[in-house]
Amino acid sequence: MAAVLEECVVAESLNAVWVDGIADALSVAGVRHAVLCPGGRASAMCLAFDAHPGIAVEMVCTDERSGGFVALGIARVTGGPVAIVTTSGSAVANVLPALIEADASDIPLVVLTCDRPRALRGAGFGQMADHLGATRAFVRAQADLDDPFDSVAAFEQARSALNNALIAMLGGAECENVQTLRVDAHPAPVRASRGPVHVNVPLAGVYDATETHPVSRETVAAARQRRAFALPASTKVRDGATTPSAIVERVVARARLARGAGGLPSGPGFDGLIVVGPEPGAPLEAIVALAAATGFPVLADAASGMRAGPAALAPAQAARGAAGALIVNAFDVLGGAGRMAAERPDLIVRFGIAPVLPLLHTYLEAVTDVPAIKVAPHRVAHDYLHQALDPRDVLVAPGSKALAELGDALCDAVRVGNASAVSAVSFAWRDRWASVASYGARERRACVATLGWGEVAATHQVFAAGGFGFVHIGNSMSMRHADIGYDVRTQVQDIYVNRGVSGIDGTLSTFIGEALVRRDAGLLVLGDQAFIHDLSALASAQRLDTPACVCVVDNGGGAIFDFLPIARSPAYVRTIRNPYKIGIGALAQGFGLAHRRVESREALSEALDAAPGHAGMTIVEISVDAFSGAAQMQLLAQALGAA
Repeated sequence: MAAVLEECVVAESLNAVWVDGIADALSVAGVRHAVLCPGGRASAMCLAFDAHPGIAVEMVCTDERSGGFVALGIARVTGGPVAIVTTSGSAVANVLPALIEADASDIPLVVLTCDRPRALRGAGFGQMADHLGATRAFVRAQADLDDPFDSVAAFEQARSALNNALIAMLGGAECENVQTLRVDAHPAPVRASRGPVHVNVPLAGVYDATETHPVSRETVAAARQRRAFALPASTKVRDGATTPSAIVERVVARARLARGAGGLPSGPGFDGLIVVGPEPGAPLEAIVALAAATGFPVLADAASGMRAGPAALAPAQAARGAAGALIVNAFDVLGGAGRMAAERPDLIVRFGIAPVLPLLHTYLEAVTDVPAIKVAPHRVAHDYLHQALDPRDVLVAPGSKALAELGDALCDAVRVGNASAVSAVSFAWRDRWASVASYGARERRACVATLGWGEVAATHQVFAAGGFGFVHIGNSMSMRHADIGYDVRTQVQDIYVNRGVSGIDGTLSTFIGEALVRRDAGLLVLGDQAFIHDLSALASAQRLDTPACVCVVDNGGGAIFDFLPIARSPAYVRTIRNPYKIGIGALAQGFGLAHRRVESREALSEALDAAPGHAGMTIVEISVDAFSGAAQMQLLAQALGAA
């Protein structure tokens, strides 16, 4: 009998074998990075990831909310799936803000919640919660694994459930028919685009999950056997009505109808526009190539990443006749007197989620009936900025080849009536946008140069700073300042944002995740309220050893509300703006981080020059008058109106 036991049982923990197999399955599916949020129930899983040779543990976070956003930042930079491990109980609820952002932005995360045995559910045991119920609305798929059991069949069943979730995370789930969506419905979580998934892992034992439970050699062998992982071949046949050529044919036909018989093209080409918001949904270089081929002006959010790079053509160059991708700052053409606000395009090509700048919103809402081509990562039935959008005119997750086909089709539509045409654009139309944008940018910069110290002057200076390979722009006022003050430049600079649901939470943590894997100098711009929302991230910031400059605009609370009607309420400051007294320098000192408080252009310049040379995080506290943002923005609008 002793010999039989020795043959059948090995001195390993069943939990350890189980979680080792899970970590290995994730590695095979392409997970290369992990964030750990430790706890007793998650102990075995944390040890498994730490020991796995193919997965780098980038950060161990005490706070799951911060950890979730660190994972999101890593996934945003790498483009690959990232795992986040949590313990049982309320821990999963703290990951929800990051999950909501990942869901809206199609970012692949796999949340591994370590749970107590199934038999304890509903039995009054502590540190237990409905993990699956907490995440259901914000993930592409869920897998609630069975308790670990010492059998090959049990492990294979767990691996199959896990792989099904990973397939959904990587965009392998079938999407429901877009036509069945109600107008007021949220997109179905199970859609054929990449996104977050949730795997719940019950583990044996009462206390921490490293308690020893015998396991047979057969189960160990099964768990350690690597299996190939591949997305299933798509069963969908591409509809000929949704090819780039078919889309262009329909949209151009509607544009001709809108202009009247024979009214389009007007002159040698179309009065076309390309609008690029955050999360463009296509390779930036392919969008640039499309803009260069068609000649259409590009109204590009700062968050789109289109304003920086050698192929970005500034309006002043285009106004002198240079060909290429003309990148336009919407504020320079629509702000102040709004010189281009009355210009109506023949057609619009829209990339990404809704643009940020209210002026651009207003413009698009005024031309909502203009025929549009929408580019998105998945099928959509409607878009509030394009009320006449035909769902067939959505180009889903196009690569460079599909966008090149789109550009060729637009140019060919012009050549039908003008064989000598070299692009799709009406050059008079392009010249108007270039000239007005060049003039507006010049007047805007001249006005900012005359401003005293304040929020607009400071943020323009920050966004003009050199020495940073990437910039993360926080939401709320930071994003709006960037949309106005981030100028088109030929220097490469990557832009990151969390615009899926436009929240201010997790901003600092997301930036830390980006900095961890990029390893070059990074710049974060955010407000004091966003900074307060993510204070636990300062503990993780201690682990950074590459230059990471965090510019906190301290304007005394929620300054974005100064622009809204609520600001006229007698109780506004107390109930809405909610100013804080916060010792940012003391916080930095407490976490061992470098800090500089600046109250002038000269001091800010010195801080921005020094930060790229400091190995670690530097917090630059930009102290401005609480209401200087609204006051200086009004001066800026007046300057463009008078120009």
